[in-house]
Amino acid sequence: MLIEHPDSRYEVIQKRKTTDVLDLYIVKDLNDEKQRLYTAVCVKDRELSRKLILVTTKKNTNISFRDLHESFNLEGNYYIVFRYTKGETLQQALQEHTFSLQERLLLLKNIFGQLFLLNMPDCFIYEALRKDSIVVNQALEVSFNYFFTEVDYYWQIEEKHCLRRVGELVQELFHKELAEKQDKELTEFSKNLTQERFSNLWDCYDACNDLYEHLTAKSEWEEIRPGRFWWRAWEAFKRKIPVIKAVLSVLLIVAAGAFLLFHLPNPVLSEDGIAFEKIGTLEIPQGKR
Repeated sequence: MLIEHPDSRYEVIQKRKTTDVLDLYIVKDLNDEKQRLYTAVCVKDRELSRKLILVTTKKNTNISFRDLHESFNLEGNYYIVFRYTKGETLQQALQEHTFSLQERLLLLKNIFGQLFLLNMPDCFIYEALRKDSIVVNQALEVSFNYFFTEVDYYWQIEEKHCLRRVGELVQELFHKELAEKQDKELTEFSKNLTQERFSNLWDCYDACNDLYEHLTAKSEWEEIRPGRFWWRAWEAFKRKIPVIKAVLSVLLIVAAGAFLLFHLPNPVLSEDGIAFEKIGTLEIPQGKR
């Protein structure tokens, strides 16, 4: 199946889903030498198309929203084309891999960074914050896919709804630490999200950045302490320094006594004794031996 527009030609390689109002495809751009992949949404409902135009055209969105590739009308339907990234989703990554605390903090920080870099409408931020919409590579860099999962609610989405979804991600990423209340700052951050104390996403990101710096420094220290042989050996050596000092002092005294005993003349042990030629002003004549 081909989707052909005067300036675009897309080959459908997978039909992702179909509903009464739209069809979702994974397509390949035939006009592109690299034949990049995209998500193409065919909106069949005219009322939905009218609403989507406000947030899915280049003229109505910020220029930095690069994930939005293009949109056009074709044969009575409205098509929206988004960049598509192949790879492991966040949901799959959390199920199949064990990430350290630092790695999970970096993931959260990178998610925020990508959101602000793209400067997308709130409805797509809400969509992008789904675990199966976030794609994670080996460097823990993130990108987003757009599957129009909750398109019926797009018009009701506000920033507070996006913050709630961030709260859900925090619970997912740090459920063990939060359940055990291992860190006061992390617990407070999650509590602020749950109780909607952040007024906007930027304030939440700022708090996330502070949390990242705090917990990274703390976990680096705790990682060194139990894990490295030479660190443990040095700590054990420092604890034994007082004992070592006492032993060395005793050995020094014994060595000094042995030196005096075997190297200085001793009248008692000597066969000839010691001859004194003078004591004070009294000269003592020396006889023959």
